[in-house]
Amino acid sequence: MPHQVWTQSYGKSRVRLAKVDRDTDVHQYTELSVDVELDGDFDAVYTQGDNTLALPTDTMKNTVYAFARELDPCELETFAWTLGSHFVENFDHISHAAIKITETPWERLVIDGEAHPHAFSGSSTERNTCHAVITAPPKEGEEPEGAIECGLEGLTLLKTTDSGFSKFLKDQYTTLPEVNDRIFATTLSAKWVYNDTPDNWRAIRERIRTILIREFSARFSPSVQATLFEMASAVLDAEPAVEEINLTMPNLHRHLINLTSFDLDNPNILFLPTDEPHGNITASICRERAEEAHAHDHDHG
Repeated sequence: MPHQVWTQSYGKSRVRLAKVDRDTDVHQYTELSVDVELDGDFDAVYTQGDNTLALPTDTMKNTVYAFARELDPCELETFAWTLGSHFVENFDHISHAAIKITETPWERLVIDGEAHPHAFSGSSTERNTCHAVITAPPKEGEEPEGAIECGLEGLTLLKTTDSGFSKFLKDQYTTLPEVNDRIFATTLSAKWVYNDTPDNWRAIRERIRTILIREFSARFSPSVQATLFEMASAVLDAEPAVEEINLTMPNLHRHLINLTSFDLDNPNILFLPTDEPHGNITASICRERAEEAHAHDHDHG
């Protein structure tokens, strides 16, 4: 029975690099991990052992380094798009290039109230992310097409009050008590797409992060779901260029410790931190589409 390659992709993962911008006495430091994944006419590599069209993954790694030398990798989106475009524009048999970048942020140290010109700290688990998929142009001379998804991950947030969970559905297996004052802890992951090219990729990313943090702490949270919606909605309200945003917010529990065996009370002050098991809440929030708004109006006409 003949067989065929149904889907394929191959590439180089975790190409790590760090770049120092020394143009001024105040240095800029950027640290990235880059994944390159290619798709196209590679069937013969699999089915016939013919490597004629197989671009070595080591070459992909070297291409990342070369482009990082010539470009400013600090702007993740431009770097990803330029890198991916190189592969689809220079090799006719490559139809798609997917570039994923993860940035490890480093914060400039402040010594005696002054920002240090070349010393940084990097203890946070937070990462900036960018995922670009570039498609080869249908005709020679045309520009590549594609999409860019921006984001962040590992942003750990916690508030010690202004959170509760009550009046939920119960059945014979429910043991969870209702509560109106609890710790709310999560490690946020966010992904968003644009409907227009921002004037400044770095600035809009920083504004989105600021909005998410502000809304998390702004008011009482009746559930993770409600706070997730408020956070995402605030981004859409403030940034017209953002078309859709996806948030993942695991509920990392802080369980009240029972001290009655020791004849001690626990007035909501001593907790057991745990992340296994945890609730996992995720949703994509988008602007209301015209056809959806029309259907909504018709249903309630």
